Amino acid sequence: MAVLFLDSGWISALTGLNKSIPVGIMMILIAALFTASAVISLIMFKKVHGLYRTTGASFEKAQQEFATGVMSNKTVQTAAANAASTAARGAFKGEQI
Repeated sequence: MAVLFLDSGWISALTGLNKSIPVGIMMILIAALFTASAVISLIMFKKVHGLYRTTGASFEKAQQEFATGVMSNKTVQTAAANAASTAARGAFKGEQI
């Protein structure tokens, strides 16, 4: 939590309050919003991680789903073939890609 306190601008906001009250108030508001955003992000990360663990998903399963779903797409196959043929032509011509 100490890193969150430093990274969200609380120290700058409190020292800015000594120099100018309106600017310090705006900085405190911004620091509060950054802190709220960080806390909400942590909560959502924990929820997503919990859902991931309860579904029995694994990185290997995700890779398999990606490979079967993406590589069966005709557009992806065409783009991969075009990229390979362009690279091969460039290699034969001695060009650097």
